[in-house]
Amino acid sequence: MAAVLGGFAAVAAVNTLVMTVLDRRRELGTLRLIGSTRRQVLRMIRWEALLVALAGIVLGTAIALATLVPMMNGLTGEGPYIPPLVYGAFAGTIIALGLTAAGLPARAALRRDTLEE
Repeated sequence: MAAVLGGFAAVAAVNTLVMTVLDRRRELGTLRLIGSTRRQVLRMIRWEALLVALAGIVLGTAIALATLVPMMNGLTGEGPYIPPLVYGAFAGTIIALGLTAAGLPARAALRRDTLEE
């Protein structure tokens, strides 16, 4: 059940990032018109995606800990144990999904922009 919910959350996050980048086509085109190179625009998109992914990881961790710590203390008297390898895998997946979901549509938008010129 957790995997299904996680999958739905991942699909929703990817869809949101893709639509956000595609809504910014005019902004990306304007950046190109004022002299930014394609590489600079893509680097900006990657940094933004990384910032969003890291903020999501930090906020998600804080929310999970805020609910898990009191529950585990009440049930077992101990704090929750989160295996570092599992946490790192989740964080890495979130970062990879964020970078891919923002980078691919940005490349497509910039490609269309250069074809129209």
